[in-house]
Amino acid sequence: MTESLQPAWEPWQHEYRHGAFYLFPPADVAAGVNELRARHDPKAAAICDAHISLSEPLGGPLTVEQLEELRAALAHIAPFELSYGPLTSIGPVPGVVFAISPEDLFFALRGAVQATSIFAGRDLTRASRVPHMTVAEFITLDETRELVARLTDTVPGGTFLCDRVTYAVPDGSFHFEPVLEIPLGSN
Repeated sequence: MTESLQPAWEPWQHEYRHGAFYLFPPADVAAGVNELRARHDPKAAAICDAHISLSEPLGGPLTVEQLEELRAALAHIAPFELSYGPLTSIGPVPGVVFAISPEDLFFALRGAVQATSIFAGRDLTRASRVPHMTVAEFITLDETRELVARLTDTVPGGTFLCDRVTYAVPDGSFHFEPVLEIPLGSN
């Protein structure tokens, strides 16, 4: 994405113009989650495919030096199995998500990414957010309760190997596109 702001974007979206780091599940897992997203929250589905947010939005374009620093940091983290499910909501915030575990390994990965110079001197407001994979977020609290109750026993969770971090950047229509994958444990 360019330095310029996109006039068609909502104000909150501009913070993301340089992208962020995510965990994207493999195609088979993504297909099921994307189907749920499209059915229950088309607005969220249009923004990004199934993902787990890992970092704060970047404050500027990713440099070659920052990328090399990130590669070095991730080389020391072995791939690990992530579990998603059950479906739940996060406290008083509207939205339906798959819980993600183990949280300690996720937080260690997030910490390694956000300890790089990419995020130096930044207020890391999302650093303690519970890991989750969103199904629906642009819904009300009543819709949240109804959807969790309706889907809890019918939508299974699962596992997948977390073996890479993905850098994704929004296009002009604010749809996040993966532009770079950085493997874990390449040391």
